[in-house]
Amino acid sequence: MTLLPSAPTANILLVDDTPDNLRLLTKILEAQGYCVRKALNGKMALQGVHRQPPDLILLDITMPEMDGYEVCQQLKASAVTANIPIIFISALDYIGSKVRAFELGGQDYITKPFQELEVLMRVKNQLLLQQQQQQLMQQNQRLEQEVAERIKAEAEVRQLSLTDALTGLYNRRGFFLLAEQQLKIARRTQASCYLLFTDLDGLKQVNDTLGHEIGDGVIADAAQLLKQTFRDADIVARLGGDEFVILIPACSDQINDFHLRLQTHIDRFNQERDRPYQLSMSVGVQSCALTEDTSLECLLAQADKLMYDHKRTKRLCHEK
Repeated sequence: MTLLPSAPTANILLVDDTPDNLRLLTKILEAQGYCVRKALNGKMALQGVHRQPPDLILLDITMPEMDGYEVCQQLKASAVTANIPIIFISALDYIGSKVRAFELGGQDYITKPFQELEVLMRVKNQLLLQQQQQQLMQQNQRLEQEVAERIKAEAEVRQLSLTDALTGLYNRRGFFLLAEQQLKIARRTQASCYLLFTDLDGLKQVNDTLGHEIGDGVIADAAQLLKQTFRDADIVARLGGDEFVILIPACSDQINDFHLRLQTHIDRFNQERDRPYQLSMSVGVQSCALTEDTSLECLLAQADKLMYDHKRTKRLCHEK
């Protein structure tokens, strides 16, 4: 017997209704180190494949009840078994039988009576092709995973560059990026929008008396309150320090409605539980002029001025 170079152990299923063929093929393949399983008909073959999928199938065509063509067709129709390579091994030597075998998904065709060396070479080639295909699939999967991880990392970097670490809100850069886009939409559709500029009252006193850690907690609480007060469609951002800004697109509310809504949430927050501080905010609300020559910076400056007017008014009322 001619020996071929040794190959990794592979599990091969032989399907043939002739016991002598099974014995001879088993002897040839086991001598090369392959693990061989046998089935005498198509039904046994399908059961064996689904119970323990082999690495390769040598399949006879002419069998009673279910021929090799039907076995192949059923195997290729299942996602679990579709990729198992099949070598047809048959006494049918006319072109039509071979064409049909390949059309149904067979990878190779050996004509009986077969030659030992030919069987071994064709088996080895199919197992090598299968191994290379699996390696390619694994490489593709690793590549897809690496690409997905890189995209995720890049998204996280972009997200970090647009969000404020303390509050999770958009930072100045994120706000300007999104607000400029929203203003363009508002100008095109002539939909009303508002800009709110808000500042925490008394944060310096909290930092001086209770410490900056508590002060950071006040800022974080204010951020959460703003997110709860306004819609998901509204752009809420921390510009820096204790200053926040909200762009409210496509809204029919009036300016006083924003003051009332925010103050209602602040009052509820202050009543929820005892804290060493009371949350207070000053707010400026600016209606956005939807003309091309009105910049976001200009709108912010106007809202900022209105916010300081509100803060000054509250201070004067407190002093009286």
